[in-house]
Amino acid sequence: MYDLVSILSVPMYKKMRSLMDGEVVASLEVMKDASGKLSRALISLKAEGLLDEEEEDMEMADPVGELQDGAWDVEDAIDAVSTELYRIIRNRKRLCPGKAFLRFNAFCHKIKDITARMDSISQATQTLRSEWAGRLKIPYLTGFVFSQDDVVGREDDVRKILDMLLAHDSDQFSVIPIVGMAGLGKTTLAQVIFNRYEAIQHFDLRIWVSVTVDFNYPRILEDIITSITHMNGDLGGLSTSILEPRAVGLLAGKRYLLVLDDVWPVNYFQWEPLEKVLRHGERGSRVLVTSRTVKASDIMGALDPYRLGFLANHDCWGLFRSIAFKGSNSKLSDRTMEDLEKIGMKIVAKCGGLPLAVKAMAGLLCGNTDVNKWQKISNNDLMICKTEKQNLLPALRLSYHYLPSRIKQCFAYCSIFPKGHVFDKKELIKLWMAEGFIQYTQLESPEETGSQYFDELLMRSFFQASDVENDKYVMHDLIHELAQLVSSPYSLQVKNSECSICHKTRHVSLLVKDVEQPIMQIVHKSKQLRMLVLFPSKHPKNIRNTLLDKTFQTLTHLRVLDLSSSTISVLPESIEKLQLLRYLDLSKTEITRLPDSICNLYNLQTLKLLECFLSQLPKHFAKLINLRHLELDQSFWCACTKLPPRMGSITGLHNLHAFPIGCEKGYGIEELKGMTYLTGTLHVSKLENVAAAAAEEAKLEEKESLKKLILEWSSTNRDTVAVGSSSHDEEIMVLDHLRPNSNLIELKICNFRGTRFPLWMTDGWLQNLSTLSLNGCTNCKILQMLGQLPCLQKLYLKGMQELQELTAQSGKEMCLEKLKIVNCPKLTKLLPSFPKLRKLKIKKCNSLKALPVTKSLMSLVLANNLVLQEWSEVGSSFSEVLELKIDCCPRLQALPQVFAPHKLEINRCELVRELPNRECFQNLQHLAVDQACEGGKLVGAIPGNSPLCSLVISNISNATSFPKWPYLPRLKALHIRHCKDLTSLCEEPAAFQGLSFLKLLSIQGCPKLMTLLPNDGLPKTLECFTISRCTSLKSLGLKDVLKSLTSLGDLYIEDCPKLSCLPEEGVSPSLQHLVIQGCPLLAERCRRSGGKDWPKIMHVPDLEVEESTDVCLTPDSQPKPKPSSAHWFTHLS
Repeated sequence: MYDLVSILSVPMYKKMRSLMDGEVVASLEVMKDASGKLSRALISLKAEGLLDEEEEDMEMADPVGELQDGAWDVEDAIDAVSTELYRIIRNRKRLCPGKAFLRFNAFCHKIKDITARMDSISQATQTLRSEWAGRLKIPYLTGFVFSQDDVVGREDDVRKILDMLLAHDSDQFSVIPIVGMAGLGKTTLAQVIFNRYEAIQHFDLRIWVSVTVDFNYPRILEDIITSITHMNGDLGGLSTSILEPRAVGLLAGKRYLLVLDDVWPVNYFQWEPLEKVLRHGERGSRVLVTSRTVKASDIMGALDPYRLGFLANHDCWGLFRSIAFKGSNSKLSDRTMEDLEKIGMKIVAKCGGLPLAVKAMAGLLCGNTDVNKWQKISNNDLMICKTEKQNLLPALRLSYHYLPSRIKQCFAYCSIFPKGHVFDKKELIKLWMAEGFIQYTQLESPEETGSQYFDELLMRSFFQASDVENDKYVMHDLIHELAQLVSSPYSLQVKNSECSICHKTRHVSLLVKDVEQPIMQIVHKSKQLRMLVLFPSKHPKNIRNTLLDKTFQTLTHLRVLDLSSSTISVLPESIEKLQLLRYLDLSKTEITRLPDSICNLYNLQTLKLLECFLSQLPKHFAKLINLRHLELDQSFWCACTKLPPRMGSITGLHNLHAFPIGCEKGYGIEELKGMTYLTGTLHVSKLENVAAAAAEEAKLEEKESLKKLILEWSSTNRDTVAVGSSSHDEEIMVLDHLRPNSNLIELKICNFRGTRFPLWMTDGWLQNLSTLSLNGCTNCKILQMLGQLPCLQKLYLKGMQELQELTAQSGKEMCLEKLKIVNCPKLTKLLPSFPKLRKLKIKKCNSLKALPVTKSLMSLVLANNLVLQEWSEVGSSFSEVLELKIDCCPRLQALPQVFAPHKLEINRCELVRELPNRECFQNLQHLAVDQACEGGKLVGAIPGNSPLCSLVISNISNATSFPKWPYLPRLKALHIRHCKDLTSLCEEPAAFQGLSFLKLLSIQGCPKLMTLLPNDGLPKTLECFTISRCTSLKSLGLKDVLKSLTSLGDLYIEDCPKLSCLPEEGVSPSLQHLVIQGCPLLAERCRRSGGKDWPKIMHVPDLEVEESTDVCLTPDSQPKPKPSSAHWFTHLS
């Protein structure tokens, strides 16, 4: 970023002075002095916290409000001048003296006016400082006196903490922190534990000290001494040298319980002297700490904090009822009591499990039986009522009051989000950055500093981790109301058409469907607006282009603009008027291109374009030199063949997922040189356009935050040259110079034609690499690097046509867990053993004869390996294999002897003629067999009571029918495919009796099948039945074969040309979807007009009847997939 003072000091500006009139230069120098003064004043005000306080005293609030307004005006004026001057310097245009003088003179007067305005309230500011300096910082004290009746729903918490306190261990003493937000009842819980019989009996001494905000070591020692001796004598003023020996003497040899209540953030140097004193107690002593922040427990070297959760809803209701209806139950009618209870439950729900809020609301309504009064309070937020505000705010505002000043505005800013909003940490930090809230140094990025801000708020319980999503956070409703309170009147949520916007409003979020009316009010009333957000809703929000244009022309102080989930299709060119804009979200809009003028938004930091229809970025996109976050869908990056030129100018960019290299100037790999902040994934393609000498200019080694790197040469349009040619040598040198940072986690190299890989892949440089993919690296013969990659867990090799050996240095421990090798036809040798391998896939490796030794394998896929014949069972273990798929491995003669998979598929393995022993079926849920054995033998080999859920039988020859099916109570899907000799499913009676839970039956490509079951029906539980490409089928079976299927919802009959009619009694009354296709005789009978079978199907809601098909079918043709069938197969298998 840049500011006016720094711009007016750079050499470029000094050169530009020659293009400026003398009066213009003079105006700029005046502005430089004035802006410097204002900037220093602004920093001072922020540092003292004068801009972050919410005051109820109007005499105090007015100067604070004036200061905040003035501070924003200062920022706006300085940023506007800085941006304008930067634009002029960047474009290097000779200035027209008259116009330049008038323009900069206007800026100069504006800054002078703001200076005068700030001076006019300086006296009030000084008074305010004096008031604050003299004001006693009396924190909200948590009392020690409590009633057992107030303790509800915490018995589990009490028991768990007591177990921790009473546990036997060897520690001299342990610190046990109870952590949670204000109002959860931490102090009350500690009081209950403090007074429990078990604690009284176990500890020799019990000591209670209220620490509060000020961790005052001498006062804590005084309280410890007073609590033990029960003497109220004044110890104040005594030095620590006197107090420490007294405390040590009282604690020595005693097993004590010390409660340090309400501890705020403390540093180690404050805690260390107290810790030394406490260590003089007897072994087994305990320190119980209550705190709103985990930081205190971290400093104290405590056990993991006990995070006190919210009170359950039924417990909250019990607490509320005991207070609100105290003494009133007998006086109320049943109707009134019922009404009050309904309203009371709504009020309790608003308290969000916070006991303090429940007690405050119950206390407010105690003795009041006016239903209308209860309803009025129920309709309002908890903090609106003055009495309620007095009860809740002392606890909640104290947490806010003692936030670091720089973080207060970040918290208050959260008020523009709706209640229940799920916060994304990174997105929130981007918004804070856009507003200028983050004060960072050159030692760390604004994102890193912002993360510290967020963690501070999380640590102090202003946020809680979401239970729904990882890395997402929520804010308690009462904390959210506090944010609304301290941010008023500057932040506003618009929830209905009545919009209370005023000139002081700076941040607005629109939560309504119709946003045009409030936007028009904003344009009219709040021209100083800094943030406008359209929160997503169920329906896209309509904004006319003319209104959008007027908005851009008027609200020129906007820093944040979120138009996501709106129907805008064209972004007006006037977007360039928003010169101070730092955050722009156009996600989920109908925009297909960005206007060129967007490239003039020099201050833009974040541009979000997710779920848009963009195909390219504007030509001058590189002018956005302050852009840090560019968010586009992966589909954009995958289709990206060319980026705008000179992208390297955007040196702060964090995410550039793809960088296709061109030959023209501005498109070369040297553009990556200064982009040191790149994070996540970087895909560098078209590397054939890079010369070896230029490759080093990418400086990939300096990009510490990159996690995944893809280096790709094009697979087409490259000359075929002999191995060892100069072209191959050039590629080797290019790859040598593209060494990434050692932090890299995932590396993928595509279409590299060198014969060897660079040293940085084999010398141990990539110590953190966990995933390596080599795709189309056709000339490498030996891959010997695995031992030098200690963290490598996943290895993918594909299309390495010359690869012969995969080896590693001897003595190196392999941690590889997943290995996938595809289309490596010359591969003959693998490592002898992979002790930690969990998943192995080998496909199209036509020279590989034996598998490696594995002991932990869970998934094994073998496909199209023509000479593979050995399992290497000696030394291997297949007992943990859950999934085994074998396809077209003609040399394999048998399956492993000992294994019990969940999923087994065997296809085109002619020598595998028997299924494994019965133990194989003990866990088997899915079985697919093709050409494995004769049909009768196959069905007979399946044991009864097998856990099979899905069974697929394909290409079984020499079987005219199946025997009676065994009892398979869990089988839900049965697929019979391409059994060329099958004439009927079964000749025996009650053939399907054992399939009592079958839901899907699919029969496809059985050309000799003439009838389904001549003597029996289908399972009554069927929900989906498909029969297709059975060219000899004439009958579906008995007259009620379909009528009796009372659960049948989907029926597909396709490409059965000899099937002439439906069964006599028709189809199931439950049928919802019927498809008849490629069955001309049947279709004729099912015609709506005059078809003899039409009455049988007229009740079906969804009918698809076609007389013929354009596809010529043969027994070997593959069926057209059906959505319903596919769904069933996927779901059941």
